[in-house]
Amino acid sequence: MDKMKFDPGNPQEEAPKRIQPKNKKKKWLRLAVVTAIVLAVVALAVLWDSTTFDGLRRSFVYARADKDENGCARLYSYDSDRSGCFATLDGSLIRSSLSQVSVMGEDGNMRFHESVKFRCAAIDSNGKRAVAYDIGGTELYVLDSKGLVHHITCDSEVQSAQLGEDNKLAVVVNKSGYKAAAYVYDAAGQLTFEFDSADKFIMTAAVSGDGKHLAAVTMGQSDGVFTSYVVIYRMNRKEPTATCELPGEAVYDLRTVDNTFCVVAENALYFVANNGTINASYPFEESYLRRCSLQGDGFAALLLGRYKSGAQGTLLTVDERGKVIGQVEADGEVLDLSASGNYVAALYSDHLTIYDKRMRECATLSNVSAAREILMRGDGSAVLAGNGSAALYLP
Repeated sequence: MDKMKFDPGNPQEEAPKRIQPKNKKKKWLRLAVVTAIVLAVVALAVLWDSTTFDGLRRSFVYARADKDENGCARLYSYDSDRSGCFATLDGSLIRSSLSQVSVMGEDGNMRFHESVKFRCAAIDSNGKRAVAYDIGGTELYVLDSKGLVHHITCDSEVQSAQLGEDNKLAVVVNKSGYKAAAYVYDAAGQLTFEFDSADKFIMTAAVSGDGKHLAAVTMGQSDGVFTSYVVIYRMNRKEPTATCELPGEAVYDLRTVDNTFCVVAENALYFVANNGTINASYPFEESYLRRCSLQGDGFAALLLGRYKSGAQGTLLTVDERGKVIGQVEADGEVLDLSASGNYVAALYSDHLTIYDKRMRECATLSNVSAAREILMRGDGSAVLAGNGSAALYLP
């Protein structure tokens, strides 16, 4: 006989009937599942908003890496050459020097190697690809973490090259008969846009985040005052669609930050829209710009100082609205600055400090005297590159 309870009811009105008892086990099981889901969501939100999530990810990805007591894994070795410059892509190290262009994997294998004869090696990266080239030469090597994507030979001397977010490549060249010219190559390495400047020198150029516009910085005069111009082109038209004047400013760099052109000038940061309007700016006031990195996610990282050199300075991050996200006083002379993802790495003369984009300290490493360049990575790790080898720091 099953263990059902009976409700005798009212014998004068209705017959007795069975009542199914409430299943307390199922009730508690449902409650436990709902509670677990809520806690998981809360935990994930907390981890996603902090560096803890990246730390957990690194602990899984690099669980078998041979690390020293400081958390550094020596992964890359190369010929000692102070002319080398570097980029890091998905675990691979890209190196461009006067004698070679190479891609080295974390497994120690050489994934690409090409002997070159560069006079002034340079490199640029958008986090997915890198372009290695010779300033004053004609060769460009577009690379990813696995090796060579394509090799481009320009018809004129290359002055600068920059990869956009959609892997379009903007190249400024010294073209015969003109002050300069700018070329745009698509992700397949095909020339898709060109404009020639007959009356002004072009300093640098960048493709917009949507891949539809090109901004070029030119120099000239306006009413007798030295002026930099940000000339905007829509890449289905030969004539410029907008021009932004920056009187009295010398421009050092140009790159996109959150689909806005970020112009790094002598006295301020300017955030210029595709229509040539200055949406926001961040003036340096009485400070000097000492270092800058524009490769963080949605911010510019700056080192400002009251003097042009020395140990005193302020590290800060600025968003596309010209607002300071975070700042901290530098605790020594900053030799190199690198931003990626939500992180900023400052290489000091005797230590390395990694901050989040709010400039809160995440990790620090001493004994970095062998490093001469720091490459921040989006997962919170950093590559310390020296003359003959590079190590991966895993906080």
